[in-house]
Amino acid sequence: MTVFRSSDRKAYRYDFCFNGRRHQGSTKQVRKADAELWESKLKLQLRQQLGGVASLSAGDTPAIQEWAEIYYTDVEPRLRHPERVADILRVVLRFWGRKPARATAKNRAYQHEPYHDLHLGDPIADPYWVVRFEAWMAARQQSGQTRNQYRSTLSQLFDLAMQPAYRARTGVILNPFRGIRRDPPRRRVTTVSVDELRAWLAAASYHVRLAMGIAALAPTLRLGNILALTWAAHLDRDLTRITVPEHKTMADTGQPLVVLVSAQLRAILLDARRRSPSTSVVNYRGRPVETITGGVARAAARAGLTYGRANGVTFHTLRHAMASLFARLSDVDGGPALSESQRMRLMGHSRLETTQIYTHLAGADQQPHLERLSAAVPIVDLVTHPRRRATQVPIPDRRRQAPS
Repeated sequence: MTVFRSSDRKAYRYDFCFNGRRHQGSTKQVRKADAELWESKLKLQLRQQLGGVASLSAGDTPAIQEWAEIYYTDVEPRLRHPERVADILRVVLRFWGRKPARATAKNRAYQHEPYHDLHLGDPIADPYWVVRFEAWMAARQQSGQTRNQYRSTLSQLFDLAMQPAYRARTGVILNPFRGIRRDPPRRRVTTVSVDELRAWLAAASYHVRLAMGIAALAPTLRLGNILALTWAAHLDRDLTRITVPEHKTMADTGQPLVVLVSAQLRAILLDARRRSPSTSVVNYRGRPVETITGGVARAAARAGLTYGRANGVTFHTLRHAMASLFARLSDVDGGPALSESQRMRLMGHSRLETTQIYTHLAGADQQPHLERLSAAVPIVDLVTHPRRRATQVPIPDRRRQAPS
């Protein structure tokens, strides 16, 4: 037997190696005979587990806090945006993980979270932990899409623990998140008019205006694409086209996104290149920008627009607004009405159904055209305004816009 008791402790401890792994901790017994019996039962359990005749107890499985790190290390090389998974893990670990030892500027606001410090075996031994987690998510009033992302990430985390390479170590033989009902997707129906867009731009800081301007005039590009743009890698010398090698629909199309630049967007990009020597198109004081969510939200509030995914506007609303405008361009400029399939390609969708969801106009089948869209969305004066900080800019008369 290997049990021993330190001079500063009442309970006996154990420390031994089995199958190449060290096991140590407290027996929680104060009599040596009881401690030896406790240790012998632990060794018997380990032998049974190795032989496949017993499963690990919940407390003997890896802590979810530590396993999350192993999961992230496993998936990171395969993801284009691993930071999104990192953000999800940070949130779910406020329920499943361990409370930080000390408060810092970053985690002080989350000190009130439950931090149950659970193990992989806990939601398996007691499925009610999953019910508690669902209640915790509901109390946070997050969107169904966000809750689905949390569930999927946790399900993938347990799937990894069940892989043959890890199963002997984790003892996990089932996934408690498999089959959990997902929230139905909530379609966005909020859009903005051209005048509302102009007011929104007028209330934003320059780097936010620039990103919004590119999104409005090149709606094929999503926010991640826009913030990642660099002059050398994504734009040609004469600023006639934008090429994005990696994008959301790459798996379906197998082709890079190529966006033709309208005259108005070219004027905006020329102004941006003149303003800053940065290699990034959208930059703040010469540095690349990782997020503009806060700036977009504050500008919306100053413009009198409600911000939020549920019933308000977000940066993504620009794609919906432009898709709807594409659908009714013939009413705006008297040009020809063209096919949905052409609108689908210009919006960068891989499925026609997605384009139809983005278009908040029943039965619309007009073909979009970038120069026609540009003429219908005169914003160059606002995006290129010399003001840099987010204070309201007078909105000029739209009739004096240029170029067309």
